[in-house]
Amino acid sequence: MAITPEELVALALAEPIERGPARFGYSTRVASGNPRPPGVVALTWIAGRDPDERDRIRAHAQRNVQDFLAEPGFISIVTGFIGLRGFTVTAWEDEAAMKRALGKHHARAMRELMSEDFVASVWTSVWTPARIGRLWVRCTACAALEDVSDDHRACSRCDAALPERPAFW
Repeated sequence: MAITPEELVALALAEPIERGPARFGYSTRVASGNPRPPGVVALTWIAGRDPDERDRIRAHAQRNVQDFLAEPGFISIVTGFIGLRGFTVTAWEDEAAMKRALGKHHARAMRELMSEDFVASVWTSVWTPARIGRLWVRCTACAALEDVSDDHRACSRCDAALPERPAFW
């Protein structure tokens, strides 16, 4: 019997799946539709002590993502859990956009973190790119690999329409 993706997530939430040094969980990507390259990327992880804390962290994260989506400078987030450890990678146009979004529900969650006996450990960071690589798509007509970082719409080899440029993150 095959396991559905939903059942796999439920299993990963109930008890971590391990294979050698690898641990499996689940992840989600929420994109804003903002096509700009990221000016800053925030990396975080947070560890709950038990499933109830994990659920509390997830509830805060859901509210945070709603606030992020309301911020024009937000690009996208990849978030998930492996056992009791959650993680996020968020992409922003600039640090000002990130700070505006973090000043909403996230600020409340941080007050809880700092003033209550809540979570086992946490790490946060903000990174700026040393180099933004080119964004490439394959022409569906002639198979040329096209640099579409500038979002041009025609293949330079055969002049066919190119697929829509994906978001940078």
